[in-house]
Amino acid sequence: MVACYPGNGTGYVRHVDNPNGDGRCITCIYYLNKNWDAKVNGGLLQIFPEGRNVVASIEPLFDRLLIFWSDRRNPHEVKPAFAMR
Repeated sequence: MVACYPGNGTGYVRHVDNPNGDGRCITCIYYLNKNWDAKVNGGLLQIFPEGRNVVASIEPLFDRLLIFWSDRRNPHEVKPAFAMR
C-alpha cells in the first residue's frame, strides 16, 4: 500500500493491518518526506504493542524504515498531519 496524507489534519485511526490472519505477516513503512518537523507538521505514528502499557511514538523522518508484525500484536495509528506527507 502507498499512502499520501494531504496535510489538512488527515490521519489514520487506530487499527491492525491484518486482523484476520489472511497471509500478510509484516508491515513495512518507508518515509520519503524530507525536512519533516513533527512538532509543526504532526503525523507521528503511534504503536500500541499488545499487552504493554508503552506507546511508541515514531516521527516520520526521511529515509526511515519501520518493520513490525501486521497482526493484533501491533495496533497503530497515524496522528493528524498538517503538511503533505
